[in-house]
Amino acid sequence: MSIAEKKIMKILKQNNIEVEVYEHEPVYTCEQAARVRGVAPNEGIKCLLLKSERGFVLAITRGDLRLNLKKLAKLENTKKLRFANEDEIEKIAECQKGCVHPFCNVKTYFDSILLSNETIEFNPGSHTKSVRIRIRDLLKLLNKPIIEHIS
Repeated sequence: MSIAEKKIMKILKQNNIEVEVYEHEPVYTCEQAARVRGVAPNEGIKCLLLKSERGFVLAITRGDLRLNLKKLAKLENTKKLRFANEDEIEKIAECQKGCVHPFCNVKTYFDSILLSNETIEFNPGSHTKSVRIRIRDLLKLLNKPIIEHIS
């Protein structure tokens, strides 16, 4: 169990969040995750850790959508955004590339399109587990995310 997974499960338990946990074969993309979970790709989220000259930001959007990097850069008032490398992901998210979770303790952009979902699934810092929780519970746990249309 990764450090991130332990922390996430503790947060969910401490906040009495109703959660479903699924164990499955390792997955590395949103498409693979949706397939092994047996759900549509729009039921999962992808969490993308990015870096600008001002620091790290997390972008959370639906698994079946592309992040609009130009729009996010404009919201961040920067010209350059790049995806975090493996070392940065390990340091910030305490997990491996491909299983970044929504609890990274950095400035977070939450795609407003997700508000149309009742529940959502994500990897809790593990390639072999998935968690399903209500969107409203996720929003309650995140530290004041910026809700914008970023896909």
